[in-house]
Amino acid sequence: MFHTRKLKPDRSIGGALVPLAIVLIFGLSALIFDIPVALFVFTLMLWVYALYSLYVFIRTGNLGHLAVCLYQVFLGLMAAIVSLNFEGKPFPDAKFGVAWITGVVVFGIILVYLAATKKIKWRGREVFELAAESVEQVGNGYTSRPRPVGKVEYAKQEILAFARFITRNLIAIAYVGPKGITFVPVKMGDEYTFLLRLGEAYREATWVSFDFDGDIAVHISQSDYLDYQEPLSFDRLCESLGQLFVEFAELHQKGEGVRIIDRMDALRISIFS
Repeated sequence: MFHTRKLKPDRSIGGALVPLAIVLIFGLSALIFDIPVALFVFTLMLWVYALYSLYVFIRTGNLGHLAVCLYQVFLGLMAAIVSLNFEGKPFPDAKFGVAWITGVVVFGIILVYLAATKKIKWRGREVFELAAESVEQVGNGYTSRPRPVGKVEYAKQEILAFARFITRNLIAIAYVGPKGITFVPVKMGDEYTFLLRLGEAYREATWVSFDFDGDIAVHISQSDYLDYQEPLSFDRLCESLGQLFVEFAELHQKGEGVRIIDRMDALRISIFS
């Protein structure tokens, strides 16, 4: 099925900044110092990035990011061993080469699978496209006020289970508070900002709030609203976004969470967007 895109084309390079920075710092280290120092710096950067990937896994429960973490640890270890060789220490025997090739091949297959199946892709862009699908009216602009969009009947444990599903599948980051749960859809490249935010900083972003009493409220940030190609009806867009999460919650409650992923996959949005 063909879907008309309502978001502007994604020209963000946020997701590539960290890998590019690692390559740039490695190159500068090799230029200013030498290859062993550059490899040591490369190892440290990979292991710091691995800590971040581990944090993502702990924060979301997404197993794909645990695999990314293990790959970064492995690659850093191999770089450290090569660095030691450059310093004149005994070079590992043929087993090193076998381990290197085996690790690269195995991790390569795993990472290609995770990328191709979008297991490690943040799904915020799909959320915004699905929310806008049924909105045809053109509105009169943006307002920063949160909008109440209805009420639902869910037990607290059901909402918490839904939050774990949404977060594990990188559909949104869930912030659990004493009165309810706030879901923040995250686009690829924006995840660093939201994962490292503390307290109520996410309130400026787009969010859908499920109160434990059943009330639902929606806030759409100005930057996300302006990311649509046309000035859609703001009220209708808020209502649609809230209803989308209600539909997701209903599907999850019925044990049909895979249908949520299917709807997003059907949009065929790039793995980098």
